[in-house]
Amino acid sequence: MQSGSALSPWAIARNSLAYTRQIAKSLKCPTEDNAVLVECLRQRSVQDILAVPLSVPDHLSAFGPTIDGVVVPGEPADIMEKHTDFFGQYDLMFGMTRVESYDQYSSEEDRAGIDVQRRDRLLRTLVRNLFSYHLQEIFLTVVNEYTDWSKPDQHPINVLDSTTDAMSDALVVAPLVRVGNLHSRIQYPKRPKTYEYVFHYQTEDALYSQRMGCVHGEELSYVFGAPMVSFLSYFPKNFSKTESVLSENVINFWTNFAKYGDPNGHHHGNQENNEKGKGKIEKLSWPEYNETHQKYINFAGVKPKVKDHYHAHRLSFWLNLIPTLHRAAASESTANHHLLDDHDNPLTYDGIVRSKSPGDTMVMTTPSTTSPSPSTTPRGSGINTSAYATLIILEERPTVAAKSMNITDSLAMIFQQGAYSTALTVTIGIGCSLLLLNIIIFAGVYLNRDRTVHHHVDYKERS
Repeated sequence: MQSGSALSPWAIARNSLAYTRQIAKSLKCPTEDNAVLVECLRQRSVQDILAVPLSVPDHLSAFGPTIDGVVVPGEPADIMEKHTDFFGQYDLMFGMTRVESYDQYSSEEDRAGIDVQRRDRLLRTLVRNLFSYHLQEIFLTVVNEYTDWSKPDQHPINVLDSTTDAMSDALVVAPLVRVGNLHSRIQYPKRPKTYEYVFHYQTEDALYSQRMGCVHGEELSYVFGAPMVSFLSYFPKNFSKTESVLSENVINFWTNFAKYGDPNGHHHGNQENNEKGKGKIEKLSWPEYNETHQKYINFAGVKPKVKDHYHAHRLSFWLNLIPTLHRAAASESTANHHLLDDHDNPLTYDGIVRSKSPGDTMVMTTPSTTSPSPSTTPRGSGINTSAYATLIILEERPTVAAKSMNITDSLAMIFQQGAYSTALTVTIGIGCSLLLLNIIIFAGVYLNRDRTVHHHVDYKERS
């Protein structure tokens, strides 16, 4: 499980039916009847469907896996925690790179950093789209937690790095560590093995600044062995001998886990791999991960090192404090208490955000007080920034199915609706037929038994 899990906020599409209806409306398809809607969309070309613009809140997904009660029967966290007989069937190796969220910055920002105003807009957008309660408290705590107070001046580079850490932890690292914790707790019916890694090493010929460490996706070249060959797909071509050795070590670990459920391999008598790795990783044993010791392998160079409690203090904020705040706030009735300061001001966000309350659809356009700088345009976005800052607040209407069935409406339910009705009809018909057949057989057996009794009585009387 690399750089993501089912517990990440972007992993589950929770409002896909609303986006489907947006597409249908744009393509002049009826939206009242689900079956007619699906049939109409089938008549449209893929190009037409993809051409429909959708305004999806940052860090969330319009389409993807949905909690439909069938394929995904419930909340992934609940399934992992309560249905351990299923989740515990498999061993788990999970890990992340040093930097998991970096695509929202421009090349200029990568070089020069960002100011605190840009940081605040990014973090406010993150908090508003991911959480529902105590938004201002969460925002202030994030800023406080990810600020280096030992430095009197907040240099733009330091602000960039701390903001990147906050977004990486919220979107990838904390949910992934939570999966590891849930998996390592399982004891019955068997105790599966859990392993964690952090890929910190950054390629010498990398596209990003060397101060960052490995950025999301850069570790794939080592997993697929790109440094060991002259050319492989779109991966960089210039690798050093040191990086070739690192790639060999990574491949050994990954293949051992795939084959034995243990990245060390030698625990299962894999002497061949030990001989190949002699002098490189022979003295290293990858320890199992558990919630208490939290040991992991850090790939920071040719020789990986065993460490423990990766960013434990920072991650405790996402894993412990915020869930506690949400549970405590669920019963509070004052809605405005949970909003951010200056909640509806579009200039205080950076991207698309969710609506303040269900059922509202608002598009707010406010003149910008300052001219936008080139550094605020994401790398390769191709967006022309005008003198206006536009904030789109999306509609989030609760559906009847979500209330009655306690699951999210999804496209899977639309497509399977007809199949369910047909299957139910066939099942009822077969059941009735079998019931009638049983009654006939029972009647036949009963009549035959009655005739047999009379036959024996007549025989005895004659005797």
